[in-house]
Amino acid sequence: MNYRNRCRQGWWLLAFGVVGCSSARDVEVSGKVSAPSSLTVGDKVVIDFIDVVGVGSEAKQTVAHTSELTKLGDFKETVALEGDQVLIRAIDDRDDNGACSTGEAWGEVQAEVSGDKVEAASLTLSMAACPVVVPEE
Repeated sequence: MNYRNRCRQGWWLLAFGVVGCSSARDVEVSGKVSAPSSLTVGDKVVIDFIDVVGVGSEAKQTVAHTSELTKLGDFKETVALEGDQVLIRAIDDRDDNGACSTGEAWGEVQAEVSGDKVEAASLTLSMAACPVVVPEE
């Protein structure tokens, strides 16, 4: 009986230890994706929520969450973030590869997390060259 109790206590400590290691918190991110009327957008808009930890050239960016819209419009997601900034990137993913490819419209905005929320983030898609993505270490 004593052995079982110790095993249970060990599992609980292990579970709490694993959960306690992350400094990420749930952040409610909401906003809107739009495009000029001259731009035709497909039926799959991929939104990446990129956690920005640190500042300047030392900042580390990691994709924390990805979601999809079937048309332009409002979004609202809960994202686990460590940093105080989030880079929100939307892509008209016509080739269905989850990334910006030549010929696909995209847009991004970096927003500050305030009170575990990011509200009214506004992204406008355009036909600019795709952003350079730095590979994660």
